[in-house]
Amino acid sequence: MNLKLNYNLPAVPESFALLLIFIASLCCINSYDGSFAFDDSPAIINNPDVTSRPLSRLFENDFWGNKLTHKQSHRSYRPFTILTFRFHHWIRGQLNPVDFHIANLVLHTLACLLTYFVYKKLLSKDDQYLAFYSTTLFAVHPVHCEAVSGIVGRADILCTIFVWLSIFFYDRCIHLQNKYTFAGNLIGCTLCITAAMLCKETGITAIGLCFCYEFIIVHKKNIYNLSRIFKHQSCWDFYVNIIKTRAFIRFFILSIAGIILLAIRFGLMGFSAPTFQSIDNPASFINNFFLRCINYQYIYLLNMWLLICPHWLSFDWSMGCVPLINDWDIRIIPIILFWLVLIMMIVQSLILKPKSREMRHVAIGLCLMIIPFLPASNIFFTVGFVLAERTLYLPSAGYCFIISVGLKKLSHRFLTSRIILIMYILLIIFWFSRSWMRSEQWRNEISLFHSALSVCPRNAKVHYNVAKIASDLGNITMAESEYRKALRLNPDYAQAMNNLGNLLKDQEQYQEAKILLTRAVELQTDFAAAWMNLGIVLAALKEYDKSEECYRTSLFHRKNCPDCYYNLGLLFMERKEYSKALDAWDQAIQRDTLHRRAWTNTIRLLDDLGMAEKALDKGKIAMGLFQNDPTIHLNVANILGKLERFSEAEVEFQHAAALDNTNPTIYTNLGVLYHRWNKLAQAKEMYIKALKINPNAQSAKKNLKKLMKLLRKSNYIHDK
Repeated sequence: MNLKLNYNLPAVPESFALLLIFIASLCCINSYDGSFAFDDSPAIINNPDVTSRPLSRLFENDFWGNKLTHKQSHRSYRPFTILTFRFHHWIRGQLNPVDFHIANLVLHTLACLLTYFVYKKLLSKDDQYLAFYSTTLFAVHPVHCEAVSGIVGRADILCTIFVWLSIFFYDRCIHLQNKYTFAGNLIGCTLCITAAMLCKETGITAIGLCFCYEFIIVHKKNIYNLSRIFKHQSCWDFYVNIIKTRAFIRFFILSIAGIILLAIRFGLMGFSAPTFQSIDNPASFINNFFLRCINYQYIYLLNMWLLICPHWLSFDWSMGCVPLINDWDIRIIPIILFWLVLIMMIVQSLILKPKSREMRHVAIGLCLMIIPFLPASNIFFTVGFVLAERTLYLPSAGYCFIISVGLKKLSHRFLTSRIILIMYILLIIFWFSRSWMRSEQWRNEISLFHSALSVCPRNAKVHYNVAKIASDLGNITMAESEYRKALRLNPDYAQAMNNLGNLLKDQEQYQEAKILLTRAVELQTDFAAAWMNLGIVLAALKEYDKSEECYRTSLFHRKNCPDCYYNLGLLFMERKEYSKALDAWDQAIQRDTLHRRAWTNTIRLLDDLGMAEKALDKGKIAMGLFQNDPTIHLNVANILGKLERFSEAEVEFQHAAALDNTNPTIYTNLGVLYHRWNKLAQAKEMYIKALKINPNAQSAKKNLKKLMKLLRKSNYIHDK
């Protein structure tokens, strides 16, 4: 293959370059068969906007399925991203994580290919070859793993795609003279910016990028020119001419579109900012303005470090992961150095060297890196995180662009092309390997959560999630230990208190559970789940009145919680308030038709109260809903047996046994049915079957003993 030397760096033919970029973009492909992880659960699995709600409701809710105007909403409005999730569910009729992961990988590849062509727009004719070097870096950057391998990161990928498309349309507006194509492309640009914003809030920054593209790349101007407006008529004429030409129309229309989009966006969230807790973003809750600003600068530095050296990556950076700077701290020195370098680059590229092609490239690279990051900077509004790797997906395009410009500079002035190429290839190999390893960690929650322990050992949320997954896997000892570690790191962590209290409740350690849950609701008075769990604990301690009060408080904060109504029904059962129990379970069923335990308890209680026919009616409805549930069939069979409808009862018992042939109760009760039906041989067979499954089944033992006595007596009479 012939490689044309250009400034000592080889220029790769475009077709081969695109193939290499495509291959590089597959650095996260090993996550294609991963499961849902971390934020995927609230945003997809537990989000009714993805699975069940009417489509129109989707545009009223935030990214997590809550009303945008709700006080607990994070105000993240991304309906187009949710629409893509909903499309997966519509196609499959279920949520298959493989579909979601493959779609993310395809979208990342598309974003990489579009990035290549955007870079070509930004580069001068002699520097087009740098687009390949920049894009390959972008394709393999490990900081993208969260956006690509974490399904909710699709918002960032889609946003980037539409931002790039808006720049393409804007470029056509500049270079095409026909007024109709001008108008069409300007509309296309505006629509792409709107779509980008509806994928993720960062999309609105596309307007600023379009302006920078025209100002820096097309017109080759910078801040230096602004200072000369009043000194040189030629510069003044340039800006006067802008107003007279289509450039002014472009600026004006996009500015108006941006104002309208922001007004609509703020209107949807009720013109109120989201409310976060200090654990989400501790720096924002520092009262001292100077210290708050210092901590923000440190966070910017850490974001930059993730781009430079993406070795320490974590799914969460909140709580104690990034210690606050509260006084003189050695970390202030790198902050100062960071700003010195950044200011030097800005001054060099935007002020001192207006005619330098390299400096224009650095200037647009800085714009690409800084402008899309502004919504996450805490400057305009407080965000609900410290660092989030996926927010660097678009800004990293600017960083990779600056790196390639720097490589060119090095090869042109200081080092040989061979050394530069070796450095570049080693960097690509390192980043590709790191991305491959990181995407492997994103395949499931176990590896993801455990990977963060070495990066953020002081992050209580990391220990909380490790505990949660351990509990789900039945490792109660580890779960309890990790919850206690989380609480040692953050003694006011209400969610950890609730989960540990719940764990202790299941182990019947009610007193400690009561203390933890009481503290949880003191810290977070609207914590509905904690109120419900406290109600369960108090009921177990026979404090029924307080328990009912807790359930009522939980329902006040979460009106449509079927589990809370179910537990309230259990409380009424304990107090022998049977009609209230039935009403509570009915409320649970109304809110969740498939609440099996509410159906089961309703059927049993109606039967116990002597309302067999009503119990049977409920049972038949339940059997239609739970065709493969042996418990429902067993309950219906018991009722039919009591009503002496033996043939029907036999069918239901046999159905239950077919669904669960390891349950001794089914065979014991079927034996009782045969016993009453005077089918003594079959009764004996069923009792023996039950005892084979569980030799200690007392009911089966007792009934078999009675049956054998009856059979001996029957044989004695027959012999006589």
